[in-house]
Amino acid sequence: MTTTGSGKDHPGLAISVYRVDPKTNVRTPVKACTLPAVKAMPFSMAYPPCACPRCACPRCRGANTQ
Repeated sequence: MTTTGSGKDHPGLAISVYRVDPKTNVRTPVKACTLPAVKAMPFSMAYPPCACPRCACPRCRGANTQ
């Protein structure tokens, strides 16, 4: 990572989601997006909790960490 942020050498993270037909093994694109490169290192590498009701519960947040 460079201190200047994104550039042609750091295009970001490309994410593609496919659905695979088990009979023919043909991939069908479902969704694709590109996250831009960050300008600074993240403060933490921990994943944020998801949006499900269990993770959204403040009492349960501590129990869901590994």
